[in-house]
Amino acid sequence: MTLILIVNDDPLLRAGLRMIIESANDLEAQIAGGAEALAEARRCRPDVVLLDIRMGATNGFALLKDLLELPNPPRVAVLSSPAAGKSVLTALRIGAAGCLLKDTGPEELLTSVRALAVGNTVLSTLAASLLMAELEEEVEHSDASLEARRMTASLSAREHEVLTMIAEGLSNADIGRRLTLGTGTVKDCVSDIFNKLGVVNRVQAAVIAYRARLPMGVPPTTSAA
Repeated sequence: MTLILIVNDDPLLRAGLRMIIESANDLEAQIAGGAEALAEARRCRPDVVLLDIRMGATNGFALLKDLLELPNPPRVAVLSSPAAGKSVLTALRIGAAGCLLKDTGPEELLTSVRALAVGNTVLSTLAASLLMAELEEEVEHSDASLEARRMTASLSAREHEVLTMIAEGLSNADIGRRLTLGTGTVKDCVSDIFNKLGVVNRVQAAVIAYRARLPMGVPPTTSAA
């Protein structure tokens, strides 16, 4: 059973999200306000946290950092509204594994939390468009691009292949099918990539791949063997 912790100060929104999640036989949900969220996460050890980063008395970014520093940290996706804007990008930089709009439909919500639980990244259309717009701007600055290329130069040819597929949004299972590799082998490769790049999730890895302008399917000449 996959456990989801919903962190929000609005009792009606919490109750609605919990009802949707618990309509699925393979999911269960706990709820918490911002003030008690960290203690509840320590107690119930959720697989996924849906975190509202804009709560009244609670600093959502500080709470996100605290959740990610827990032993065996949960996958944290932020709950956002279309007006959140740059807050979403800040959360992704800190290490959020995704972003969902608060009015996400029931089927999409269930699909998203299942994807998060198995290690995938989930971005709403809003978050994806904000991220791509910022990356388009950053890639014009040579310093960001050069640093990303320096970082990816440490990757092997196989790791380069996997990184480009992460940037395309493929899951570990999808990558394994494309490269004819077991999911466990892909998972180990992804972990090695994260360690070499100094990132904690697929969004951050994809950002570096995009900044480096990695050509899909063609390993860089500076890659290690």
